[in-house]
Amino acid sequence: MQYFVDAPKKLREQGFLSQKLHLLRDVFGALRPGVLTALMGASGAGKTTLLDVLFGRKTGGYIERDIMVEGYPKVQQTYARVSGFCEQTDVHSLFLTLWELVMFSAWLHLPKDIPKVLQMIELDEIKDALVSVTSVSGLSAE
Repeated sequence: MQYFVDAPKKLREQGFLSQKLHLLRDVFGALRPGVLTALMGASGAGKTTLLDVLFGRKTGGYIERDIMVEGYPKVQQTYARVSGFCEQTDVHSLFLTLWELVMFSAWLHLPKDIPKVLQMIELDEIKDALVSVTSVSGLSAE
């Protein structure tokens, strides 16, 4: 799948040659029903844009190639009735470490073995890093 948006006028006035910005390039994948799937990547990699496109929340752009659901082209009106979208709206304290934030969240949602969970998601080596609004002074809350 490809996803484009019109290049802003200011960008074109500053010499940007293309009429469109290519936001998602050669994205493909398959998800299995009943299987938890994680979408992971660096800040700015396009995770939110991809989810917004898949869930029909981006309407001002151009999608190239079909999005298929169970082997059929996705029809947004139907898809919206059988799918859910929950935005990340976590508010994190700037004074807690990654360990403390994961402990708190896990205390609410997960089994008691936090070190094992952190190891499984490969965050055990940075468990003592502070989580901040910007990644300058610690980990990004994203």
